[in-house]
Amino acid sequence: MQTPALNTYTIDFRHAVAFVLAKEGGYVSHGDDPGGETNFGISKRAYPREDILNLTEQRAAFLYHRDYWRTTRCHELPTGIALAVFDAAVQHGPATAAKLLQEILSLTTDGVIGPKTLMAARQSDTEWLIARYVLRRARLYARIQVKNSGQAVFIEGWFNRLRDLTNACWQVGYAGARAA
Repeated sequence: MQTPALNTYTIDFRHAVAFVLAKEGGYVSHGDDPGGETNFGISKRAYPREDILNLTEQRAAFLYHRDYWRTTRCHELPTGIALAVFDAAVQHGPATAAKLLQEILSLTTDGVIGPKTLMAARQSDTEWLIARYVLRRARLYARIQVKNSGQAVFIEGWFNRLRDLTNACWQVGYAGARAA
């Protein structure tokens, strides 16, 4: 199967995947990472049939689009929050990313972004929603670290990522608001 070129995706996805790829980096095999061997953030644990060592950026983008962007319906969310939800899906899984959004929106947390979640997200102030979503993820990171002290080695990087994510979400959110 031919993997699509990056320029065939929407601008919102290209921006989101560029953010994730920059944060995830290249090949890593860190002993404390429960995902094990990873490349571009794609883990052997999640993708046991992928050749992680030789994974291309184009293939990683395809997997991210199919299994994270589309699964969490980011293509239907407001731009800024779409980036936040996509990044959370990459780090915590699509169901957790959806539950975090639903929790903030005071909806039933079933882990599936459906019509009610989409409507509530579209009707919310995007800046407020981004800020709340990032804060909720910070609490999740803290809980991960408390449950498994071996994860403490990652906490500084996680919080730096949230800082950069907030800035990126607000930038694309404002750009989308100006274009509307």
